[in-house]
Parts: sequence; C-alpha cells; structure tokens
Amino acid sequence: MNKLVGKIFGEYRLMKHIGSGGMADVYLAEQTTLERSAAVKVLKPELMNSFGKRVVSRFRQEAMTTAALNHPNIVQVYTIGQEGEYHFIAQEYVRGKDLASILKASGTPKLPAALHVIKQMAAALAAAGNAGIVHRDIKPDNVLVDKSGIVKVADFGLAQLQENPGVSELTLEGTILGTPLYMSPEQVRGEDLDQRSDIYSLGITCYQMLCDRTPFTGATATGIAVQHVTTMPPPLSEENPELPDVICRMVHCMIAKRRSQRYQKAEAILNDVEALQTAIKQKRSLDLIRVPGLSQIEKATARGITNSGSAPAKTKIVPAKVTDTFVSTEIRELNQQTVSARQVSARVLGNRQWVSLPSWEESDDDVTGMCRRRYDFEETDLTPMVDVTFLLLIFFMITAAFDLQKKFDVAPARLEEQAVEVTLDDTDDPSLEVEIGHDNVVYIGDERAQTYEEILDRLEVARREDADLELQLRVDPDSRHEMRIRVNDAGAQAGFSRIRTVFGTVE
Repeated sequence: MNKLVGKIFGEYRLMKHIGSGGMADVYLAEQTTLERSAAVKVLKPELMNSFGKRVVSRFRQEAMTTAALNHPNIVQVYTIGQEGEYHFIAQEYVRGKDLASILKASGTPKLPAALHVIKQMAAALAAAGNAGIVHRDIKPDNVLVDKSGIVKVADFGLAQLQENPGVSELTLEGTILGTPLYMSPEQVRGEDLDQRSDIYSLGITCYQMLCDRTPFTGATATGIAVQHVTTMPPPLSEENPELPDVICRMVHCMIAKRRSQRYQKAEAILNDVEALQTAIKQKRSLDLIRVPGLSQIEKATARGITNSGSAPAKTKIVPAKVTDTFVSTEIRELNQQTVSARQVSARVLGNRQWVSLPSWEESDDDVTGMCRRRYDFEETDLTPMVDVTFLLLIFFMITAAFDLQKKFDVAPARLEEQAVEVTLDDTDDPSLEVEIGHDNVVYIGDERAQTYEEILDRLEVARREDADLELQLRVDPDSRHEMRIRVNDAGAQAGFSRIRTVFGTVE
C-alpha cells in the first residue's frame, strides 16, 4: 500500500504510511485546504474484492459512529469518501503514542498519572454511552496519548448503536468481536452488550496499567476468552501491594463477572476518580476517602451476598453463529464450543479484612458501617474519649450483645475475631462441614480443595448424595476475604439454600 504515498484523496495528500489494522491501512496526510495534518484510513482493496459492499458498509459505519461523537477525549472524524477503487476515512491525527506502546516502554505509571488516563478514558466512554454507542473493543492499543497528556479513544470500528436495528445487521448479531484479553464475559458469550461491557474492558485496561499485566493470560485466544467467564482474576492488591486499597476495589468493581455488580455508568467512574485526584492534591490518604459510586455498588453487592437465600441459576454459553470473516480463527473455535460457565458472584476487595453487618442499614453519612476497613481495637487509643457517657454506651452495647447471644444460642466471639457475618437457621437437617484455615486452604469434610472448580465439584457431589444438606462454613479469622466469598458462591452455585457461617480458629 506504500504505492499510495503522494496520492491525493479528496483534499488529503497522503504523506507517509504509519500503520495497518484488520480493515485498513493508515497514512499521515496533509489536508490541503486547511493546511493541517490528518490520519487517513484506507480500506484494504483485497477485502473489498472478497466481501464487496458488506465490508464497505462496516467501514462507513465506523466513520458514521465516530463522527456522531464530538468530545475532546475521542478521536474526531473529519470526512468519509471514495477515490477510485479506494474508500477512506479522514480523521484527527494525534501526535503521540498509543497506551500499549507507552506501557511496554515505561512500565507501570505512577498513580497520579494512571488516574489522569483513567479519568479521560471514562469521560470518553461516558460521552459514547450517552449517545447510545458501545465501543466493543476498549484496549490500550485503541487509547492514544498525545504529547501534552491528552487521552483520546480511537477505533470505533466495532461500535454498535444500542437501539439501532440497522446497525446490528452490520456487526452480525451473535458474532463475537473484540480482543480476547479485554473482552467482557457477556461479549464472550455473544450476548447483547451495553455500556457495562466497555466498563469491563476499561477495568481490564486499568488492571494492566496498574500492575503491568492483564489478569488473564493463555496460549490461545480461546483459552483467554473462556477465563473471563469462568475464572476469578488475581487480586490486584497482590500484583501491586503499593496500590491504595480503594484503587484495587474500584478496578475489581469494573471487572466483576456480573454486570449488576459493576459500575453501571462511566460517569460514576469519572466522579470517583475526580474525588481521588482531589484527595491526592490535598495530600490525604486515599483509603480514608469515600468514593460515592463505589460505595453504592459495594453496599448493594454486600446485601446481595449476605441476604441471598437461594442458589443462582446455572448459566450456559450458547454457541454463536460465526459468519464474519474478521473474527480470528481461534475465536471461531470458541463459538463452535459449548462451555459450561460457572457464574462467580464475588467481590474481590484485595487482601484487607472487611465486614458486612446485614442487620444494619448504612446511611450515606455513616463512616463506620458496612464495607469499611476494620481496625484492631488494641491499635486504637480511646483514652481521650473515656467519660461517663462513653462508659454507659459501652455497658449497654455489651449487655445487648450478651442478650443477643443468649437468644440465638451463639458462643461469645473472641476479641480478635471482632464482628462476624453469621447466617442463622434453626434446623435439624444434616449438614456438610467446610473449613477455611488461616492458610486459606479449604477442607470439605476430610478432603482438601483450593481452586473454585475443586470446591464446586466436591460440593456438587455432596449435594447430589443428599439434597437436604445444610452447608456449615467454619472460617478462621486470619483467612482471606476472597476465599470466604469463593466458598459461599460455590455453595450457592452447588444448590445449598442454607449456608451457616461461623468464625473460629481452624487447626
């Protein structure tokens, strides 16, 4: 295609070949009328020869979709045209590099710089979401950063209008499009997508930016794609222990398996990032900052976990029809398979200890309720607050606690165990004992299990042998929160409608 250098397409003179994609070659061009630089994408003639008007329709749809978005963080389209046998799109030329190249050359950026990028990406997705457009391929390669630090999202070639039936015909309903490293679970399954799919891809991009790796890797595109549906990502706090806990929680909220447990709109991410940036400028600890969007989702998710009384329905990935020639061979293989996907309903909150108290309702102004960091009592100096009123308050709290323990016949918790989440159910039905030790090893009866799949398989076997079993979960206070959630989810997935949880030392 270098033979096109020097050619004039409309009012654009092609100066230099600067890149290639699946559908087009990209040239640096000069707009002769305004004497400014532009990027011109020229549809590859071989695609035109093979697929005719259909590929042209998709190419034009990219231009039409992007042209409808006029936002400083989205690459602007100038015009679309045809010169002889060549179809082209002229768009804004960004003097800089894509985020993938920057991360490869420089590694993990400092937190203020990372928040700067996340904020602008969220702003771009918010604008697209308000226009009813789903990008479908958010990844570092499609994020451009110019020399002044302005971030621009590019390549809306896979974008689809949420409420435009004519557009869906171009992208082929049921066809999986996108990049496996960044695809949302619903995108892998070939389901209808909304803005929350782009938020998931944004979360995977943020995960990579903050720890220099994506959460899922594999030898094939199929293997990677399936992990988005079936595998929990490694806690970001373990991949980069220097990150503030609130940042890890935000990213894991973006990449939750269930759409209902993610940020619902990009504006919420934008507002939370702005709150964190303000705290950094004021030199305040980020873990003491209340970010409204994240807090709202965590409260809703906590209620869903602690109050769930029935097992979720099992989900099956239905193979989609693949007739689109632009889908990679390995993704075609994925569409020809039927994969049993175990939905994982869990919040990954890093390696901090967290507590949910289902009997309390947290108000917006409550700073000590659900989903807050739990501090050890011995680390808190209460001397300045010890007065008559405080002592009376402690007395009444202890009295009420003992009355509650007698009423439910629960043994008093040790001081170091502090508040625990207990599901009480007076029943004489047989039970299956599951223990989580301080080393995060799970014992189901006398059998040891570690991965989610092992836990689920053994719980399903026990459930099949006795459908009336109650799951009794004994948790060591030193075990990780993620492992507790993992076992709870596996129990619900296996069909246990009653899960009794107690805390105590597990030998």
